[in-house]
Amino acid sequence: MAARSWVTSIFTAVGVAAGAGAAQLGLGYGLGIISWQPTGSSATVWVSSLAWVAWLAATSTVIGAICADRLAGAGAPVPANPDSVSGQALIVAWRVVVALAAAVGSLIVVPLVAIPSRAPRPDNAAPYFTAGGYAIAGLIVGLLVAIAALAARAIAANVIASSAWLWTLAVVAVADVVRVDGDTATAAQLGTWQFTDATWINGMVNLPGALLMILIALIIGALAAWPAARRGDHRVGVAVSGLAGPLLVAIAYFLAMPALGEHDQHLSAFVIAPYAVLAGLAGSVIVSSIGPRGSRAQARANRRAVAAERDARSAAQYSEWTAALADADDAKSRRGAEDDEAPITTSSSSWAKEPVAVGAASVGSASVPELDSATDLESDAYAPSRAYGKSEAAGRTYTSDSANRAYAEDTELDEPDAAATAEAKPAATGTARPAVAPLWPTESTTEDAPSTAKPSRGRGRGRGKPAE
Repeated sequence: MAARSWVTSIFTAVGVAAGAGAAQLGLGYGLGIISWQPTGSSATVWVSSLAWVAWLAATSTVIGAICADRLAGAGAPVPANPDSVSGQALIVAWRVVVALAAAVGSLIVVPLVAIPSRAPRPDNAAPYFTAGGYAIAGLIVGLLVAIAALAARAIAANVIASSAWLWTLAVVAVADVVRVDGDTATAAQLGTWQFTDATWINGMVNLPGALLMILIALIIGALAAWPAARRGDHRVGVAVSGLAGPLLVAIAYFLAMPALGEHDQHLSAFVIAPYAVLAGLAGSVIVSSIGPRGSRAQARANRRAVAAERDARSAAQYSEWTAALADADDAKSRRGAEDDEAPITTSSSSWAKEPVAVGAASVGSASVPELDSATDLESDAYAPSRAYGKSEAAGRTYTSDSANRAYAEDTELDEPDAAATAEAKPAATGTARPAVAPLWPTESTTEDAPSTAKPSRGRGRGRGKPAE
């Protein structure tokens, strides 16, 4: 079944291309715009005929390939996986085979132009060879354009629209010449209108004719690309579609190569043809930038969706941060409340220690040794006391340095009660305060009587019991 579809499409391409070539060539012969007979203006007619032959051979090939591809319809090979290498190879092979078949069908143009042009010419010894060669050159160009037209529908539409415009312009030009009894052989020019009373630029560019070529190429490039662009076809094919039709005209003029001369219509078209190609390309590029139907609305919707998603993500992150900060504040407040409500407890076991008896007295749980001899004062346990002054043997006068005197003068001394002094006894245990030796020396009344030290009332210190 697949082989049958291939064979059918090949024969269709050959038949349609041959029919298009013969029809166009017959239309050119009938209108008199293609003529091989020498006349008074044979050079101009010769160049115009060669340009028409090259152009119609190319367009016939493109038309045959397009019609065969469209008529194949469901019979065209469709690979299982178009994106694979084998699938792409199958698609390319189909396009090449159909285009080659169309080129074979367009070969009918070669004998149809070579036989009528076999008459000798003064400027060409073998005109039939030249005419046939131009037909083959146009056929090769049409083969390349046909492959591109099968890949992009916008290119095919541009070639068909350009061909329709050129034949319409030729028919109108011939009708206008016939109306005034003019020569039809020089009436219709490929791709432009011959303005007689026109402004010439440097004697070689017909300004109205040039503007007409450029403007029509721009309009056809935009209109032919519009349906494909709105359908969403590949943007590259849509963008380059505008140069297909004007390119065939430019190549035809390039092959004909008109001679240089002032106020020559063919020379003006030859110079302006490349600018027409650029104009057609500009029209298709402008249309391709618009994009398919609803693309801008879809793009706006996509932008709004992206913005909404970004805002929602930012709001979610802000909410998470706010919740985290609130949780941290609550935890801090709970810890502060728990600290404030917790009772302050003191344990006697943490403060009380076993009293250590040293000598004969102890204060609370901390024992204080008695200072009853110079030996005790000279020991290492009382090294800080020696820093305030010198101590001598018991029963002698003690001297101190200036620091001791300043401290003694600053301390208030109260006269002890005699009865309290007599009744005071050092406590062995318990909480009774023991007799503590003063930190500064005192003078005794008599050397043999024990001196009674006055209890000191210093800053931040309790009353002490004089040492016995």
